[in-house]
Order: sequence, then structure tokens, then C-alpha cells
Amino acid sequence: MRRNVVFLCVFAAAMAFVEAAVVMYLRALIGVGPLFPMKDLPPAIVTVEIAREAATLVMLLCAASLAVRGGARRLGAFLLLFSVWDGFYYLWLRVASGWPSGVTDWDILFLIPLPWVGPVWSVLLLCAGMLAFSVLFLRAPEDAPFAPGRWGWASGVAGGGAIVATYILEWKKIGYGKGTPSGFSLPPFLLGVLLLVVSGWITYRRSRRPAGRSRSPCRPPG
Repeated sequence: MRRNVVFLCVFAAAMAFVEAAVVMYLRALIGVGPLFPMKDLPPAIVTVEIAREAATLVMLLCAASLAVRGGARRLGAFLLLFSVWDGFYYLWLRVASGWPSGVTDWDILFLIPLPWVGPVWSVLLLCAGMLAFSVLFLRAPEDAPFAPGRWGWASGVAGGGAIVATYILEWKKIGYGKGTPSGFSLPPFLLGVLLLVVSGWITYRRSRRPAGRSRSPCRPPG
């Protein structure tokens, strides 16, 4: 398992470098300068960029599925990959270009389904949470399932939705990218983080439940 974890981290760090390189090429294409107000990209480039983001998620999912067995461990591998990938992405950008200058800098985070806008620290906070839960899930038994249950799914979907909505609303707050972001909408973001933590904990506890625990014992023949 330790060997797999090392390879997953190396893979994620290498992917992060590729991501950082692509972003530097895009910035050279649209002109070096502040990210905000957001500059317009040719529609063809936007389409390719959205497809590239989707392909990146597919790659992370496939790598997690191939690295370990069991639903809970695969979730842990995905969380590990995502957190290391996103964290190293900012590290490589800092080394190569000097940006971000600090964790309070704002960034264009994602484009699916609409642009996400938020401060770097918020992404790093999410990465820290994913990294912590990845340790828990990777330690689960190999046959432990990924089974959030009703409440796990409900809190996970609600938490993820709150975070995504917060980022997209920040984009709307600056005139759909035409302005400069300032104050971050902290309450809905923190609510989303809390709900994701609840979902992760519920899912982890269910993965530790012995198989067949919830089944009724068979009555002896009589």
C-alpha cells in the first residue's frame, strides 16, 4: 500500500506540473497581466479547456481505480490524488511564474458548468480536508465498500453543491468576470465544508462496519 501511495503522489505531482504548464500557455495566449477582469478566450479554446478539465477528472478516477482495490480505498486514492494534484499545481505555478503571491490571491478555479472564482486559500483548505480523509479511507479494509448511505449522500451532495454555488456566485458578483473580486462569501462556503466533513465521516464509519452486521441472525431450525 505504501508503494502505491508513493506512486499516486508522484503521478499527481507530475499531472499538476502539466496543468501549470497549460495555464502558463493560456496566459501567454491572452496576455500576461492580472487575472481579473477575466479576459475573453476564443470559443474554440474555451471548449477545449472545458474538455481538458473533464479529461483530467477522468484520469484521476482511472488512476485511483487501478491503484487499489475496494470502494473505500479507491475513494481514498482519489482524494489523495486530487489534493496532491491541486496543491502541487499552485506550487509549480509559484516556482515557474511567481504567482500566486500568497494564499489570498484570487483564481479562476474551474469552468464546469460555469466559471468558478475564489481565493487560493479556499482551495488549499479543501485539499487539506481531502488529504486527511484520504488517510482514513486508504486504511480501510480492502473489502470495505464505498457506501455513504442516505445521509452520507445527502450531506455530500448538499455540501458540494454549496461550495460550487459559492464559487459560481463569486463569478456572478463580479459581473460575470468583468470586475475584480474582493470579499469572499464565507458562510455558505464553510457550511459546504462542514457538510462534506459530515458526509466523509458517515461514509468512513459505514466502511468500517463489519459485513453482515445489519442483517438479522438466522433463526436456528426448530
